Amino acid sequence: MFNNNFKIAYRNLFKNKTFSLINILGLSLGMACCFLTLLYCWHEFNYDTFHKDGDRIYQVEYRINRGSEIKIARIPSPIGPVLVDNFPEIEAASRFYGRELSIELEETQQQFEIENVFFVDSTVLNVFTFDFLHGNPQRALHQPDAVVISDALALKIFGSTNVIGKPLKLASERGFRISGVVKEWPDNSHIAFDMLIPYQTVIKVEPPHARERLAGFLANNWSATHSYTYVKLKPNQDPAKVDERFKTFVDEKLPEQMKDSQSFGLVPIQKIHLLEDGGGPKQAGNRAYLYLFFCVGILTLLIACINFVNLSTASSMTRAKEVGVRKVLGARTASLIGQFLGESILLSFLAFMVAILITMFSIPAMNSLTGVEISANTIWQPVILTIFLSIFLLTGFLAGSYPAFFVSRFQASTVLKGTSSSNKKSWNEWLRKGLITLQFLAAIGFIAGAWTVYLQLQHLQNQPLGFNEELILSLPLNSANNLNSVLRPGDPGLRQRMNNFDESLLNNPNINAVTQCSKLPGEGYVSRHFSNDMHPAEERKIAAVLSIDYDFAEALELEVVAGRDFDVSHGTDHLTGFMINEKAVSHFSWENAEAAIGEQINMEGKEGMVLGVIKDFHFESLHEVIDPLVMDVRPGSFGHFALRVNNANMQETLSFIEEKWKVAFPEKVFEYAFLDETINSTYLVEKRLATIIGYSAFLAIFIACFGLFGLAALLTQQRFKEIGIRKVLGASVPQILQLISKDFLILIGLAILIATPLTWYVLKNWLADFAYQISFPWWVTLVSGLVVLVIAFFTISAQSMKAALSNPVEAIRDE
Repeated sequence: MFNNNFKIAYRNLFKNKTFSLINILGLSLGMACCFLTLLYCWHEFNYDTFHKDGDRIYQVEYRINRGSEIKIARIPSPIGPVLVDNFPEIEAASRFYGRELSIELEETQQQFEIENVFFVDSTVLNVFTFDFLHGNPQRALHQPDAVVISDALALKIFGSTNVIGKPLKLASERGFRISGVVKEWPDNSHIAFDMLIPYQTVIKVEPPHARERLAGFLANNWSATHSYTYVKLKPNQDPAKVDERFKTFVDEKLPEQMKDSQSFGLVPIQKIHLLEDGGGPKQAGNRAYLYLFFCVGILTLLIACINFVNLSTASSMTRAKEVGVRKVLGARTASLIGQFLGESILLSFLAFMVAILITMFSIPAMNSLTGVEISANTIWQPVILTIFLSIFLLTGFLAGSYPAFFVSRFQASTVLKGTSSSNKKSWNEWLRKGLITLQFLAAIGFIAGAWTVYLQLQHLQNQPLGFNEELILSLPLNSANNLNSVLRPGDPGLRQRMNNFDESLLNNPNINAVTQCSKLPGEGYVSRHFSNDMHPAEERKIAAVLSIDYDFAEALELEVVAGRDFDVSHGTDHLTGFMINEKAVSHFSWENAEAAIGEQINMEGKEGMVLGVIKDFHFESLHEVIDPLVMDVRPGSFGHFALRVNNANMQETLSFIEEKWKVAFPEKVFEYAFLDETINSTYLVEKRLATIIGYSAFLAIFIACFGLFGLAALLTQQRFKEIGIRKVLGASVPQILQLISKDFLILIGLAILIATPLTWYVLKNWLADFAYQISFPWWVTLVSGLVVLVIAFFTISAQSMKAALSNPVEAIRDE
């Protein structure tokens, strides 16, 4: 019986090659899209699952209550070492302080800027899982001169992983040696490390003049956020009890004025990646976007399944006589249902095999698009493969179930006469029309979505930032992400080198301006506490802080709306002067910008007065509203040079700058970035979203129109005699085209009507996440629908024209 059914399925597959090809190609593309989105979602939802006892590992989260709760992943440095002694539930704890770092290979004098360097406690090996390729795991991080590197970094800088004992210079400091090489963690870890160094060494790689102050801060400051801190609970311990015990811990350890507003809590590491506010060094994922990608994959597969159902139901009458004959010969309904479902599953299996190949070849492109690293071997993991096989079986069953149940219930006496039940025919037509409408509803939604995301991105990129970001070159003096640089006091020797470098650059006619600062707009900032007459210490305010040089406002073309800019001729501006933005005026409760001039403020011990008010400018991305900002001249905090350059001879200019840099700062690798590119990179997630939805829109339209082409061909074939008779009676080619395409175009028009309110609702909610957003473009859905309408019309016309131009004699000669 099985062999017979298989033969029939095989023959039908090759008997209708065109429709079989359409179904297999459509299903394979739909499955492949679904598989790719599932792989990506699986990757994102399974962060940090590779650690042994991962369900017992937690991050300690800092929670500050100032009207609303603020959650911060970094906590004060002194807390980590005392957690085990104060919490009996905790088995081990370790701090992670991350930054970039310049290193030099002593054997070859090659320099590298290493991105993911983490200073960790030696107990980190008791918290997390590391696979040591070389070195002793028990001693690898116990000496202050020890350095553990990843196998990827070892191969990059040495060409080998067997590098134990190799000497390194870190930030120009000698005496470090590689003590271990570990396997790089998987990409779906919220921490990506290249190098691990004992925590106490964080002081040694700072400039000598900054070490004493940093040591005091790390040991004694119980309120300033600094390090990520992780704990591993003992077996069968309740994290909620630890959260409760933190209340007592805060009362005992934190300063009096902070006890009422601050607390701590535990966050499972496997949930960190998808936290709304982020919880680690890597950029957090977006749960809403994951759900969106999942829906995109399912919808694309659904569109392919709809093609299958439509073609199967439309072609049902061509197999009605086969069903009648088999019923007369004794075939039961269940047997016929099994036959048709078997054919569907066979076709689905062929599509599944093609989809697996498409998926494997598409994974590199998806990795490039999404910024993740998913191996093609992931497909063969038992769980993933089981999911894919389940999708194939479910697709085959669902796609073939309606045609199977529909065709198998035909009455033998009816179909052998050449007719069928009008009721079933009516349901057949209604189902087909409903599915076509759903197909094109999804396609219109994809186009409208991609278009709206693109328009919002254009709006963000064209939004005035309040300063001139064009041709601004950023040169970081400090390795990136180094919070410790904020704590550095001034150093006359370093300051002199910086000034000499500054002056040497201005001798180049292609460099128009040079200034120094702690950070440039879009590169982050530090928040500090402030008090004034209206806000005493117990009611102090928090504001963003940028330390800038005297010529910063002029170099970036910032507008002073009240008071004056910093002026070196006054002599004391760097000691007692502040500049603020317009938002800070109301933040500190002053009536207007002019009223703020001359007012006193205190920034954590530094007292001074407001010299000027700068027009609000965007020092963060346009995802956020402009926050209060305070600027001062604090050379010890300067970590960036900002250069305004000419566009001419750019390569020559860069070579000149690098040459001067190596003379002035031989301990730091030369790096540069253009400020406008840095700012645009903050919208990378939205760019990826627009691209993914755009590809999905193209795929949805292609699959839908591919199916529509097959459906039009099938229906044209079924109405071939009708068309021939109409032509004999005088019907013109346009009338024939109208006859065949009218119903399809009406359905697409209905899809436009339904899509309009749905896309408005979804996209309006998405736009609400932006502080600066476009008004919802109502016309996008309409234009998207018209685009789909035109594409569908030409798709249908390709078949309709063939029938309309055919010789009517061919159609009616056997009547």
